[in-house]
Amino acid sequence: MARYFSSRHDVVLICPGEQTDLYELAGGLKIFGVQSAGKGNIYITTLSGKHVNKIFEFLDEFQPEAIHAHEPYSLALIGQMWAKMHGVPFFHTAHVLPSKTIEFGAVDAVKALKTPLSPLSESLLRQISLNFYENCDAIVALNNFAAKDIRQYGYDGRIFTIPNGRNLASYSTCANADLSSQERILTFIGKLSQRKNQLYLLQVLQHLGKDYKLQLIGEALSPDYPRQLQDLVAEQNLNVVFTGEVPHADIPSYLEKTHVFVSASTLEVQSLVILEALASGTPVVGLSNETTDELVDRTVGSRLPKNTPPRMFARHVERICTLPQPKYDRLCQNARHRVGGYDWANVMELTIAAYQALQREMPPITEKNKASLTKMISLLPSGEVRDILLEQAKQLEETIQSRKKPKPIPLIERLRRVPKMTWLFVAITIPVCTVWYLFLKYIAPASQRERFRASKESLKSLIKKNVPGA
Repeated sequence: MARYFSSRHDVVLICPGEQTDLYELAGGLKIFGVQSAGKGNIYITTLSGKHVNKIFEFLDEFQPEAIHAHEPYSLALIGQMWAKMHGVPFFHTAHVLPSKTIEFGAVDAVKALKTPLSPLSESLLRQISLNFYENCDAIVALNNFAAKDIRQYGYDGRIFTIPNGRNLASYSTCANADLSSQERILTFIGKLSQRKNQLYLLQVLQHLGKDYKLQLIGEALSPDYPRQLQDLVAEQNLNVVFTGEVPHADIPSYLEKTHVFVSASTLEVQSLVILEALASGTPVVGLSNETTDELVDRTVGSRLPKNTPPRMFARHVERICTLPQPKYDRLCQNARHRVGGYDWANVMELTIAAYQALQREMPPITEKNKASLTKMISLLPSGEVRDILLEQAKQLEETIQSRKKPKPIPLIERLRRVPKMTWLFVAITIPVCTVWYLFLKYIAPASQRERFRASKESLKSLIKKNVPGA
């Protein structure tokens, strides 16, 4: 998405990298990488005083008009601090339901890295997350389910509902799968994890014929769960292919050959792979979750209750795979139409409109903001990074003080400040001024006209006496 935005706007993506430096990719996207530790696709930035100062220096030079974070920790906290100090709108897209952060595996991912952040407890992560939310100028919810959860979590600020989106052009040319083929291919794409629930899909496969094959595309989040899956495959002699992670550019070719995309995920805010499957024209059969409830029904596949037995799930897969080809093609066409509004072009337009709206209505920095930021920083482990951020918080307090305006004094209080003698003088002056005004308007004009005529006659006689020939 950042690459797509950079084709029309000046964008810098601040993200984990091999070293802390600024570089540019082909196509114009600038990357400010921050040295990180991790493995696979899970990285935690190795924040040090040097790195934090470099990020602040870069932001001072770049002067962004908006900062948009896509995760609520580490780098986002640095960006949030800078945004508050400079009066710049700070956005956060909630890619997980905040009330269920733990269920999305945040703690497990951090612990798996064995980094200095590993000792963070679940309660501490929740405290940091809630403080982070309080200091967002706006949060982007991916759908109505997410917006409701964000409110229930306690956030009372501005919410914009904008979907994840995808570059749908990559999927629009996919051909529909051929139902006359000897093998029916079912596909799931995602991390191998308990939340993604691939074990259920293996149980579904046990109720399908030998001509059905299940492709599981994605790497393992931890080693234990994939081992459990592989043991069941071997025990039941199931036709399952573990492809591991594949290049994202190859996903359309896998979906093009897929007869049904299957999902048993128990929790999804807005699954990109379901968006991709529908955009490629692949019918979806899935258990109820936030994404399937939003996008899947009988016109594009089947959405089933969470407690659906694997045998019943298998019957819905068979129903689609035994349709006449024209009816199957109609499902495929409906699927493409269902996600037509999720293209990046539309997402970018909505996002830029949100930036501009908040720039016009940017709320002032408050003592509450500063206190909340300071509280979140104090939750971090002691050390150089925390000291630097606390120093930035002090500077933020100075900014708040310099921007403070005197509070308006209530009218009653202002009246009380006037001395009693002044009120007495006013009481006397008002009637006197009124009488004087009436005198000047109605009585004085007549006497003034008599005096004017007398003055005029005196002036004439004076001129005749002193000016010859006048």
